[in-house]
Amino acid sequence: MAIPSLFNGPTTAEQWPARRRQLLDMLAANIYGRTPAIELDQALPFTLLHLNLEDGLAYECHRVFFRKGEAYCSMRFEIFYRPLDTPQPAILMIDVFDSSSANFVEPGLCERCHERLGYKQVTDAGYAAVFIHANDVCNDCPRTFTRGIMEIAPREGPDGWGAIGAWAWAVSRVVDVLWEDPRFDNARLAVIGVSRAGKTALWCGAQDERLAAVISCVSGCGGAALLRGKTGEHIRDMSSQFPHWTCPTYATYADHEEDLPVDQHMLLAMCAPRPLYVSDAIEDTWCDPRKSFEATQMASEVWRLLGREGLVGDEFPPVDTPLLQGDVGYHVRTGGHGLLPYDWECYLTFLKKYFG
Repeated sequence: MAIPSLFNGPTTAEQWPARRRQLLDMLAANIYGRTPAIELDQALPFTLLHLNLEDGLAYECHRVFFRKGEAYCSMRFEIFYRPLDTPQPAILMIDVFDSSSANFVEPGLCERCHERLGYKQVTDAGYAAVFIHANDVCNDCPRTFTRGIMEIAPREGPDGWGAIGAWAWAVSRVVDVLWEDPRFDNARLAVIGVSRAGKTALWCGAQDERLAAVISCVSGCGGAALLRGKTGEHIRDMSSQFPHWTCPTYATYADHEEDLPVDQHMLLAMCAPRPLYVSDAIEDTWCDPRKSFEATQMASEVWRLLGREGLVGDEFPPVDTPLLQGDVGYHVRTGGHGLLPYDWECYLTFLKKYFG
């Protein structure tokens, strides 16, 4: 199955921005949907809670309220950080699995946040850890996703946006807030997502170039893994089980991915020349780690075009052997689908090259 080229004929670094805009438009039209230009009447952030934790850590829970006419919705995000005298880097983690209204002080939530966000590892490494409850503005359910931000900007037409697009939009609204907060360094903001949130992290990073680094964990189909020749999950599986994630056009390519004018290496290339890290788990055959690795190899052409170093490694790496030398990092770890402390160790080592 021929994989579409990143370049439309010979391309120079000066010509890449125009080609990038073309590819971004193609990804929107065929997979994620076009993100609407939403002119809100109000986007109001406010702090719900501030706590001083153990070991000098601080915790804040925020909510952003969005209103357009009679329609409105809101979203929570939480920050774990160590108060410093200078702006600090931050890692934004997308959460689309929790739609509860719970906050940090409820029993057991600290432990759940640690398991999912790894905020202790992140803050020990010198970063603020920002946990974004993107599910608040677009529920991860094909029956109810039309609530929230979709009431303000509904999905319309074959290229109308889906939940992944809405979640990515929500992350950018948190970037808006952090951008105005002098405690955080605008030049050192990274985004990370796991599974469907990993797909979202890539699509958010593709659209919002304020994010200085992008990390995708076990994102599979519709994320980092090439669609052509893939094992495990295919478009037919994703579009039948989760039709609300993408634009309606995406489902029309079920069982004939070869007709899709784009593939996932193009999504990864949208992050260039910023640092990009992709990771998989060897037992996660549904995601097909080898196809994610192949996509990172192909996307690396753009980093090289722009005078940077893409993925360093010609062969699929042994398990638990991260490839960290280039501006595109990759590892496949022991185990199955999910995010583990080992993944964080690799991500933080990679980011240290750029964020200090």
